[in-house]
Amino acid sequence: MDKIKNVLDIGTGTGIWAIDFGDAYPDTEVTGTDISPIQETWVPPNVRFELEDANLNWTYKDGSQDYIHVRNMLGTIADWPKFYRDAFRVCKPGGWMEHHEEEAEWHAYDKEIPDHSAMGQAKQVFSAGGKKFGRTFNIITEDIQRQCMEAAGFVDIVVKDFEVPIGNWSKDPKQAELGFWAKRILETDLSGFVNYMWGAVMGWSPEEIQIYLAHLRNQMREPMQTWYPHRVVYGRKPE
Repeated sequence: MDKIKNVLDIGTGTGIWAIDFGDAYPDTEVTGTDISPIQETWVPPNVRFELEDANLNWTYKDGSQDYIHVRNMLGTIADWPKFYRDAFRVCKPGGWMEHHEEEAEWHAYDKEIPDHSAMGQAKQVFSAGGKKFGRTFNIITEDIQRQCMEAAGFVDIVVKDFEVPIGNWSKDPKQAELGFWAKRILETDLSGFVNYMWGAVMGWSPEEIQIYLAHLRNQMREPMQTWYPHRVVYGRKPE
C-alpha cells in the first residue's frame, strides 16, 4: 500500500467505499466520481467527489492513478471496450484496476427457479431491456470484465467468482450476515430496481409492475437457499 498514492473510484454512488478507503489509508488521495451528487459532504481530508460521466472521455491525466476501483456498473456503460481503454490510459504503469460486478439473476441450491416465475423473469427482462437501450446487464455472462481488461492491455489478470447468499439461511455466520443484508437491500430497493426498466424501457403499465412486484416479494419469502453471482476481476498495467 505504500506505493498507492492516487485512487480513483468510478461510479462511487454514496461514496461509502471511497470514504472507507480514505479512512483506512490516510496517505492516499481518493477521488470518487459519479453522475449524481449524492455523496456525503463530511468526508476525510484526503477524499473528494467529482461529477463525471464514465461514458464520456475521462478527464484525468494519463498515468495518474495507482489504483482504479469499479463496482456495480451493470446497465450503465454503453461502450465497455472504451471504458477499459480510458481506465488503462489513466492508470499509472505498474498500477492496478479492480472491477466488481453482479448480475440480476436468482439461483437456488435447493430448488429450481422456473423461468416463468417472478424471479426467473428478472434476468429475461433486464437482458431484453439492456439490449433495447444499449447497456448490457449481463456483464458476467458476457465475460466483459476479463475480455475488455485484457484487450485494453492489462496483464496478470485474476478472475474470482462468488455466490452471494440472499437471506440468512447459511450455516456459516459470516455468510448468514452477508445474506441478511443482501436480502434487506433487495427488499428495500425492489421498486427502484424494477420501475424504470419494466416501465420506461419495456413499456409495462404501473398496474402490471405492481402485480409483478407482489409476485416477486411473495417468491422471495419462500424458504429456499437463493443466491446471485458476483465477479471480481483485477489486473495490472505493465511498467
